[in-house]
Amino acid sequence: MKATDTITIVEGYDAMRIFLEAIWRHHGKTNEEIELLVGALKWVDGTPVDPTMWEDWLAALQTARVGRTNEIAET
Repeated sequence: MKATDTITIVEGYDAMRIFLEAIWRHHGKTNEEIELLVGALKWVDGTPVDPTMWEDWLAALQTARVGRTNEIAET
């Protein structure tokens, strides 16, 4: 995927859901840790605070774009 690629609103919604589910599975996040998750997603000097979050997000986008909205991309 390229930074200039576009997705639909539905693909974006599915991608965020897939992304958050992947974070939950890969990192064992709980409701209490949502603030830490959001903090890791913020941008600092043009890059995410946690670069692995960006990689997980791109994997979620790819999964949503190919229509596998009920699966989590293995990373």
